[in-house]
Amino acid sequence: MKRIRFLRILGIIAVIAGLMLIAAGATVQYMRSQSGYTGTVITASEEFETPRELVVITTSLPITVEYGDVTAVKVDYKGELPLIFNEDKGTLRITQDDTFSINLFSREALSSGVNITLPHKTYERISLSSSGGSITSKFLNAGTTEYSTKGGDMILYGIDERAYVRTESGRIHAEFSSYSADMTINAGAGDVELLMSPESSIYLEYFTESGTFTSHSPDRSDESRYGDFVAMYNGAEHKLNVKTTSGSLDLYLY
Repeated sequence: MKRIRFLRILGIIAVIAGLMLIAAGATVQYMRSQSGYTGTVITASEEFETPRELVVITTSLPITVEYGDVTAVKVDYKGELPLIFNEDKGTLRITQDDTFSINLFSREALSSGVNITLPHKTYERISLSSSGGSITSKFLNAGTTEYSTKGGDMILYGIDERAYVRTESGRIHAEFSSYSADMTINAGAGDVELLMSPESSIYLEYFTESGTFTSHSPDRSDESRYGDFVAMYNGAEHKLNVKTTSGSLDLYLY
């Protein structure tokens, strides 16, 4: 019995010592960052011929994609690990090396991200996904646009019903350029904020376990409602399904 108690005490001491070592390492990294330490962060820029499809997948890096005055796809990257580029049959695939890195607190690492500037054209497909990083897209034009995160937030400007939007817990802010077909947004535990034209003709179905719904327009704001909710606007020609577990929905018709 005494031996079991002794072993338990040793186990507790080992756990405490491990936590102290992790905290000490984090403190050292933070102090380095405050003194201007940059660690092993890579800053790079690459260019690629314009593809038909663009696929970007990261584990933790934020992704920003927008059009610009360029003739080739320009990728500006800052991070601790190199990106992997693969061009095959008109598809440019960009992935993040997910090897573990301990340099978490340098100023450079905290500003890491993948920034992509595209030539002005219509693409067949643009797919952006990240586990923990955020996604920002600005008025992209593609036959299909796909946005997916596990915990990262999304800021989507100028999307339409061709977008596929899914997150497990990240917040979604989406501004629509048009809406003329059915669409589903899966938000998990994340809150959803949608901005649409006041002339949009939509049949809204909001499915949730515990979230709330609030509709905002220039002349009124409806009270928040708990649980599932249905609303019709301007003839309700096209269906919009928003599904969450605990996330709330704010719809702005401005």
